[in-house]
Amino acid sequence: MNHWSSIKLIAILALTVIHVGCRNRPMSPNPTESTIAGSSLVQLTDANFQREVIESELPVLVDMWATWCQPCIAMKPTIREVAEDLAGVMKVAELNIEDNRFTQQKYKIDKYPLLLVFVDGTETQRIVGLQSKNELLELLQVHTRDWSKAQ
Repeated sequence: MNHWSSIKLIAILALTVIHVGCRNRPMSPNPTESTIAGSSLVQLTDANFQREVIESELPVLVDMWATWCQPCIAMKPTIREVAEDLAGVMKVAELNIEDNRFTQQKYKIDKYPLLLVFVDGTETQRIVGLQSKNELLELLQVHTRDWSKAQ
């Protein structure tokens, strides 16, 4: 294999990992706190998921993440920016699936990063893989546009 073939192979592998994320990776035995501070996001648990998501009057974007998932961690700043942009129009929340196994199993969370959208207590969309802020805002527009018109 020549030098350029090796570089192409490495680039393809890197892009595949970024696109696919942390699919089906086993959970770490010792979960830790998120290293990203200064959150304006709602912190979800198995105990408050019903109240914060299912009973929410606003549409809800839920970031399903794990501490061992580097693409999940890489997306944290984007999620926070989206939360700021959609304040008052869509609730944005995060759930550490390592600490909240009931919700992780109930919604069959097995691909990461994974964002779930809930409207009127019903899951309406799954967004898998790394997304830019603009891509996310475009994907969420259908949910936020309808809510903005109702105001």
